[in-house]
Amino acid sequence: MVTKEITALALRQRFGEVMDEVRYRKAPYLVTRNGRPLIVLLDVEAYQALDEKRQEEAFIEEYTDERIAEFLKEDRVDARTARSARKLLDG
Repeated sequence: MVTKEITALALRQRFGEVMDEVRYRKAPYLVTRNGRPLIVLLDVEAYQALDEKRQEEAFIEEYTDERIAEFLKEDRVDARTARSARKLLDG
C-alpha cells in the first residue's frame, strides 16, 4: 500500500475527506509541515497491528542475556543444557 503525503495545511482544509479515505480505503497518510514528516494517519486496524507487533518485540527484548542467565541458574540447568539453550536463543 502506498502512503499518501499531505501538508498540515491541506489536511486542515480536507480533514473529513482524508479521514474517510484513511478509514474506508485503508490509505495511510504522511502529514508534513515545511517539507518535514510530522505524523502518520492510520486506520484503527493498521494501528492495532503495529501496536501488537511493538508489544511482542518489547516482550522479547525483556529477555536479556542477564535475565536468561538468571532463569537458567534458577532452574538449576546443567552446563550442557545451558549451552544448548543459549545456542537456540542466539539463533
